[in-house]
This record gives sequence, structure tokens and C-alpha cells, in this order.
Amino acid sequence: MTIRSLVAFLFCLGYSLLYLAQSTSVEGRIFDGETGKPLPFVTVSFKGINEGTTSDIDGRYALRTNERVGRIHISYIGYLPQSIQIQKEVHQTLDIALETKRIELAVAEVRPDRKRKNPAKPLMQRVADAKKSNDPKNISALKYKFHDRLEVDVNDIPEKLPARKIWGAFSWVWDKLDSSEQRVNLPLFMSESTGLIRTQNKPSRTEKRIDAARATWMEEGDNSTSVSAEFFDINIYENQFLLLDKAFISPIHDRGNLHYRYYILDTLEVEGRVNFHLAFVPRRRGEYTFEGEFWIDTLTMGLSKIDAKISEGAAINFIRSMGFIQKYDFQNENWVLSKKEIIMDASLVGRSMGVYARNKTLNYDFEFAEEWPNEVWGSKRDLTYDIGAHDVLEEEWVKKRPHPLSSREMDIYETVDSIQSMPQFDFFGGLLNFIGTGYVELEHVEIGPWYDAYSYNEVEGNRFSLEMYTTDEVSKKIFPSVFCAYGKRDKEFKYRADITYVQKRVPRIEWYASYQKDIEQLGMMGFFDQGSLFNSAFNLRAQNQLAMISVAEASFLGEFGSGFTSYIELRHRKVESRGKLDFLSPNYVVRSPGGPAWTAERPSIITAESTFQLRYAKNEKFVSGSIERISLGTRAPIWTLTTTQGWKGIAGSQYRYGRYTLGLEGKLRLGPLGRIDYNSVIGTYSGKAPFPLLELQPANETVLSIKESFNLLQYFEYVTDTWARGFYEWHGEGVLLGRIPWIKQLELRELVGIKGVYGRWDDRHESILELPESTNGLNGFYGEAVVGIENVLGLIRVDFNLQLKEPTIDFSEKWGIRVGLGFEL
Repeated sequence: MTIRSLVAFLFCLGYSLLYLAQSTSVEGRIFDGETGKPLPFVTVSFKGINEGTTSDIDGRYALRTNERVGRIHISYIGYLPQSIQIQKEVHQTLDIALETKRIELAVAEVRPDRKRKNPAKPLMQRVADAKKSNDPKNISALKYKFHDRLEVDVNDIPEKLPARKIWGAFSWVWDKLDSSEQRVNLPLFMSESTGLIRTQNKPSRTEKRIDAARATWMEEGDNSTSVSAEFFDINIYENQFLLLDKAFISPIHDRGNLHYRYYILDTLEVEGRVNFHLAFVPRRRGEYTFEGEFWIDTLTMGLSKIDAKISEGAAINFIRSMGFIQKYDFQNENWVLSKKEIIMDASLVGRSMGVYARNKTLNYDFEFAEEWPNEVWGSKRDLTYDIGAHDVLEEEWVKKRPHPLSSREMDIYETVDSIQSMPQFDFFGGLLNFIGTGYVELEHVEIGPWYDAYSYNEVEGNRFSLEMYTTDEVSKKIFPSVFCAYGKRDKEFKYRADITYVQKRVPRIEWYASYQKDIEQLGMMGFFDQGSLFNSAFNLRAQNQLAMISVAEASFLGEFGSGFTSYIELRHRKVESRGKLDFLSPNYVVRSPGGPAWTAERPSIITAESTFQLRYAKNEKFVSGSIERISLGTRAPIWTLTTTQGWKGIAGSQYRYGRYTLGLEGKLRLGPLGRIDYNSVIGTYSGKAPFPLLELQPANETVLSIKESFNLLQYFEYVTDTWARGFYEWHGEGVLLGRIPWIKQLELRELVGIKGVYGRWDDRHESILELPESTNGLNGFYGEAVVGIENVLGLIRVDFNLQLKEPTIDFSEKWGIRVGLGFEL
């Protein structure tokens, strides 16, 4: 199964699993907010209905109802009442700290046990002071083996669903239902990997080598390792760390008492060492914090074990709950992470079927050193795969695992193998692939996509197109494809033939060659391709300034070092104007037939170019298929240095010029204040070139909000030969709207942005080709301000855009509303 097919399967599965409401249940413990003492006989009830309970002698409570309720109410004599929002129709754990009620009489103040101090506060300060010596990342040099497992189960399955006739030959799968969890679930995905991790602090270096990897539904197991590394990596010793792309505050933050309440529960022995057993809850609901318990070694103040979950009220789309366990061992006078387990419960909406994602990792055979010799390092990359890592047989897996898989986990492999061997699976999988990706998948080729099959523009009229490429059933390294389109108005065929050779997947080495002739919109940095049905449907104006571009190209992409990618391309282009786009040259004129008037010829632009690009993205992770791969991003800035040279006299090339750019993009985390997304580039040209080959500022003439384009700019409105451009957006992630009554229940999020370009234009280029009437050389600044609301229904953003400079053409918009799509957690 290709990565595109897998994504389509998960997308279609999610949207097809909506069903009737389930029960809502809440359980947890209630503490005194100052002393940490459990509070018995506290009244806990669902708000709006007559259902409630009281806490027991240990402060524990449990509530359950079939009504659709959204809050619980907590009250106790001598304490302030609380009303807390809960998730509807799911099970959740919620620990609560009650504040003592203060009663003021003149200058006197009365409250229970005012003099009694919480002993957990000074203890946690000692833990924070000892973090540097206990953090495993501060070990000089460390090596250990690991076994990583990722399992995905479908949960909250309606009772009547397995009995429906639609399953036909697949009905036996429902016999695999597991009822051992809080929700009945069906295990469907399993992957695992084993290998070696080596770290060193001076000089800083990390290497993760995979010697075995496999996954159900996919022929190779690279993806689970990348997903686990990017989304499930938790270093509890950091004050803040990214989890699910959100900046969470650690329970052992240096100033943890500002964010958490701690309670000492007990002192007990763990593996021969005496530990403090503590509970912790967030001081404020709605922040990216945790609640749970941990065990602290009394001698070293090091973390021995932690069992935590994301606190209720933390606004994360599609995540109903998420918890983790980490266990640390004391070896060679150091604490090392020996075991971690994460379980996530997610769904598109609270009352739909969802999934459990479980990630389990065992680390073992630890070795310590001051520094590793150079010869023991296998690669400069942080993640590599040994030759044959995807071809390990089961008998070898048995030897590699430190502990055997459970019968449940082994059964997942057997179940998936049985499903894939059924002839009906080809039809069912093909249907999901067609709906999600637009392609019809046959045994050796895929044809489509349906959303590019028809489109319309003023030049071509009704446009029909078709693409076909081979699957990995033909070859796992060589992937040819062909494309053909036809316009009924211009009566011209457009076409493309290309071939991709993936010499190596990790690190990536890829060769590509193609020849293409097709209509394109110059200056468009849009969400959709020119020939897409969606582009036609969402355009605000008629597309009548197009170009016919014939291009032959060959390229090489190679990854090397730690995060570096080199890209080399040779390209020959011929650009011809179509529609109302005119290439008016003072050097080429002819007399109009039958009259004395002179008119400018529409010359074609021919150029031969070479491009070299160097990109640096530290620790970037990918989800990979046979040929496609999707970046999971990186937590560091991405730098891109590019130079393109136009060569005159090669295969009819008319111009000699150079293009030089430096780009920087990434995310700046602001903790509880959200994040800033940024993308900036500076560039300049040398020599002379016609304006279609220069920097047409990216424009957008659709109703969609496109982040990296100017949403109020027209195509060809501004051109530059020297420029500095930046797009910056602050995403508050609910820091403001999440505090407004009534609105906060909608979980809307605010955003503010600015897009701007400062450019220069030298009219030396106009001696080659005159600028169209509606095109201006930009000498100065153009910008747009954006104020918007995102996370509407979890997927939609609505922006108000305002120009920061007077428009240069009459029909240009000074302001406008745009709608965007975006999947954010």
C-alpha cells in the first residue's frame, strides 16, 4: 500500500465512523488545594440534570450518565465551588483541587487550617535544583538498544455495526473485538522496530540505527519510527517540550509551583530505593499541562517513574485523552529512561468512533563512556536503516525482541495478512483510495485524479485531463508517469512524460527527468494546480492571462550529513503567451496585413537554466511511501540557499542572467501564548531577463486564504528583480477567545498576521520585453494585514485581509474575506 493510499484509507475511515451518542463518565480524586489532603464527602454532580455523587474517604468519585452533559459541579462546605467543562459522551479522569473559602469580617480572616503548609512545595524545588545532574541527556556518552512498537485500534464501535450486512466476507474481522479496555476496540495496525541509539554531548551528536522494521498494511516500516520520534518524544526534564505540536509545561518545571499543585501521597520503596510518591494537578484549567502521579528518589531527587495524562481543558483538536508512563533506572550513578508507554484516544468528533494509538518503547543494554571514537559512528544522519532492515523474518524478530509480543499483538499481524489475502480487499481498498486520493488503482498502474479530470478557463474552455503512473508492483525504484489534457476552445493537446528513479530512500537519493507542455498561470503560488477542478470553482475572476510552457528538465536530489539536502536541476523552457497576456517586445515588430499600422509581435521566451539548491532542516522526519513522502516537519528553522543561472546560446536560449535567493521558514514557540509561523526570502537577479522569468510576486485570485501568497494581489500586478519578502502569522491557539464565556465552548482560535515585500525594479529588463499594462515594477513596499479566526469546526479558518498600500490597478481589492482549510491539532 502506498503512503497516499494509507492516508486516504485513514481519512475515509474517520469520516465514515460517525454514530449515535454514547454515555459520559467522569472519575478522579479531590484534594485540598493547600495541603493536598484527600477530601471525603464532596458533592459532585452533572450540571443541568439530577445526577450526582459524593467522594469517598480517599477523595475518589465516579459519575456516569447517558444524557448529553458538558460540565460537572463540585461543592463542599468551607471551599469555593467549581464548575468544570468536560468532554461529552466519552470516559475521562479528572483530578480536582479545591480552594478554601475565605470569610472576611472587618480585619479578621477565617479559613480552615491556614497555618498548615504544603510540604510538597519545598520538595519540588529540590527536584528542580537537581534536574541537571539527573537528566539522562546530560550523560557524556551513552549507547543502548531499543525495541519500539506502535499499535492503532478502532474504538467506540456501536453494538449494531458488526451485525450489518455490508461487511459481507469481512464480517469475521469483528470476532477480533477486544473488550479489555474502557472502550471496546478492534486492533488493526501494528508496527515495530529494533536497533541501537548512540548519543554524545561534546561534540554533540546522536545516531539512531534501525536494524529491523516492519508494519502492517505497508511493505516497509520506516513510517512508525518517524511518527513516534516526531509526535511521541517526551523529555520530562525540559521545562517545556513539544507534544502533538503543542508546547506543554513539564510537571518538573524549574518553577513548577507556578503551574502545578503538588501533594505528597506516601513514601515507599521502589526496586530497593526509597521514593516519595506525589500527585500533581494544574493550577489553571485550559493550559497545556498534565495531571497524574510521579515517584521521586529520596537520595538523588531523580525521577523514578511518572504516570500522567493531558489535563482536561487543554484545547487539542480531535484528541479525547492522552496519557503516558515513563520509568527510569539508576545505572552507573546515572538515571536512564528504560521504558515508556503512550496511549492516545482520538476521534474526529467526541461522539464518533475513534482510535487508540499506543506507542511502547523498551531501552536496554546501556553502555556509558566519556566520548565515542569516530569509527563507531555509522552515519552523520540522526536516523538510518541497515541494509535488509525491512526483510527480517519472524524467527529473527523473536531473537531481536527483549520481550516477546503479546498474543494480542501477534494476532494483529495475522489478521491483517488474512484481510490482504482476500480478493474482496482489492475492491474495498481501491474504493477508499479513489475517494481519498482521486486515483483508480489497478494492479500495475493508477489513473486519475478525478478532481483534475475536468476544469475550465477562458483560454482552453472546457479542459479534460488524465494522468497515469505505475505502482510499486512494477518496480520499487523506477516510477514512470504520463499525462494528457485537451482544451475544447484552443483545440490544443497538453502532455507530460516523466520518470523518477529512487536510488535510495534513507538518506534520500533521487533522480528525475521529464518533458511537459501545458498551460500554466505565471505568478501563482496557490493551493491548487492550474488544471484542477477546485481552482476553477474557487476563482474570483476569469483566468485569461495564461502561458503555454514547454519544458524539459532533469534533476538530482541527495541528502547528506545531518539534515542537509542538495538539489541540482537542468531545465530548458519555452514560454508562449495565451489569452490576454501579451509579450510585447520593441525588438520584434511586423506590419499588419492590409494596413499601415504597426503591431507588436508575440515572441516566445526560450531559456536554458541550471539550478543548485542547498537546504538545511535539522532532524526533519518523513512519512514515506514507495515514491512519495510527506514531511512531518522539524522543530528547527529551515534554511534554503538557491542559485539559478540562465545560459544564452544553449539550444536557442536567449538570455544570460542569474537568480540568487536565501529563504528561512519555521515556527517560533511562545509557550502559553501560542506560536508564530514565519516564511521569509531575500533574492536578487543579475544580468537581463524578460519579466516572466523574474520575480512575479505570488498572488491569489481565489476565495481561499493561502498563507504564502498575497490574497488581495492580482496575477502579474508586481514584478521585482531584487526583493525581501516575509509572511508572519501569530496563532494564539485560544489564548484570548478561550477565555471568553460562551465563545470558549466553540474552541475557536485567533490569528493575526502580516505579509509584506520590499522590492526594487530596474527598467533594464524592459529593453527585452515591455511590461503589460496592468503590471508594475515594484519600487518600495507592498503588504497585507490579516486578522482571522481558525479552528471553525476543527478544519476551517476565516480571514479578513487588508491592503497596506493603495492598489495599482482599478479592480484590485483594498480588503477582502478569505476562507482557508487547515488540519491542526
